[in-house]
Amino acid sequence: MSNNKKTTEGVSRFNFSSQHGGRDAITRMLQAYGFNTRQALCDHLGVSQSTMANRWMRDTFPHDWLIACHLDTDVPLLWLCTGEGSSLANRNESKSISLVFNEITNGVFASKGEITYDPKLIPNESTNPVAVKFENVIYLVDDFSGEITDGVWLFEIDGLLSVRQINRFPGGKLRVENGKASFECSATDVKVRGKVISILEYQIG
Repeated sequence: MSNNKKTTEGVSRFNFSSQHGGRDAITRMLQAYGFNTRQALCDHLGVSQSTMANRWMRDTFPHDWLIACHLDTDVPLLWLCTGEGSSLANRNESKSISLVFNEITNGVFASKGEITYDPKLIPNESTNPVAVKFENVIYLVDDFSGEITDGVWLFEIDGLLSVRQINRFPGGKLRVENGKASFECSATDVKVRGKVISILEYQIG
């Protein structure tokens, strides 16, 4: 009796071919990291633009990069590889995490060590959040690379740090909101240090 019966039962559907699926997978990696450009992904992974371009053009499935992305972000590997399931990181497995905590004093950072933070309160698209205290408000600030849009920003102007609401106008003009001390300036006058993704205000008794 022959034992050579062929069957697909038990054969993994996750044995991904290297010949296709690369562009979609790289696009999902950009979402997982919160990057806007493939260049930012190159810089993070430590690979050259030519390597990225080659995999993108050939649609080569990036097995090694996907593993790194999963370990970096906790975004489920199933979603990274296939787009199936949830893209949310498994952060609720941890009760708390430690974040770098800085305070802005006289326009410069003063290290306050670390604080514990509930990971469920951190947006999944964040990449490297830190806590910043400024004028009795604690801001959760994430890395940012790109042009300023309307929102709350950690920025530097004339060498001094600040956190303010900034609105963008045509012609590369910005309005920095600060009550009676609000002012307008050129976008080139402002150096972005991070984007505020969460705000915690508290009262001092």
